[in-house]
Amino acid sequence: MTGLCARFLSIAGAALILLFYSELFFLNEGPTKTVTALVNHPGIAAVELLELAAYYAFFAWGLLLIIPYAERLGLAGIVLAGCLFGWVTEGTVIAIVHEAPPVSWVWPSVSWHALIDVLLGLFVVRIAMRRRGGAASAVLFSAMGVGWGLWATWTWGDPELHRLTPFEFVFFTSISGAIWLAGMILLDRGGPWSVLRAEKWGIGVGTVALALLMAVPGLPFSAGILLIAGATLWVLIRKSEAQSTVGWRLPYGPLPLSTYSVALLAPTAAGLTYWLLWTNGWHVPTEDVAGMAMIVGALVYFWSVWRVFTSR
Repeated sequence: MTGLCARFLSIAGAALILLFYSELFFLNEGPTKTVTALVNHPGIAAVELLELAAYYAFFAWGLLLIIPYAERLGLAGIVLAGCLFGWVTEGTVIAIVHEAPPVSWVWPSVSWHALIDVLLGLFVVRIAMRRRGGAASAVLFSAMGVGWGLWATWTWGDPELHRLTPFEFVFFTSISGAIWLAGMILLDRGGPWSVLRAEKWGIGVGTVALALLMAVPGLPFSAGILLIAGATLWVLIRKSEAQSTVGWRLPYGPLPLSTYSVALLAPTAAGLTYWLLWTNGWHVPTEDVAGMAMIVGALVYFWSVWRVFTSR
């Protein structure tokens, strides 16, 4: 496979996976409406999804460029790379990361993007698909589906937000699951590719420029996250002794179709869970869950920095 083709497949695949976990597994309002709008306005909704995928292609490209640095630092490196991805996602084309510092520095950038999108989505799930049997994979995807259905009720606490009906949710998870599966298949087909110096500089300069542009209205507080992100990047790319990377390399290589099909248990379990919650009127305590996730995210970030400097 040519370097250009490998790049395209890897970036496209990673973009769809990250889009899925960032927006659709999270049930972000805008993208959720776009997916459900495919029923009545398929043309407009499809264009909006392509536009969203293009944004995530930029984020995914940058992440793929720093993952080789992260891999040599093991789990801690993967987490730090995920944090950078989260800050870029929430602080370049939008300015969410600057809205309520320091809380917005952690939620959702670290607590969700780093731990769910990158660690779970790009690594843990795809590693498990290769190293665990069908039964273990079935349990994993079913558990993810239950978590998806539970978290989907976060909008119920706000009367201004649309509450998906069980039928709408099944349609939503079916389309979202297809996007996720397509992303995994494409990334698996892409395989590793050598990074060009021009890529590093081009993506790096573009990211810094966008981050500075978004940070200007939030000064002086926005300078804090810029310094943290810069220090985190330095921790990743600085010259240092490589640590054990056993189990923490981005998986590549196509899998049997039957292995991918097990992932369909996630949207299935999500639909059943959501129907049960809808029937009984139960929903997650959003603020409590987000608060706990923020604490966990902050602790994991500081553990990762500590681990990088103390492990040999």
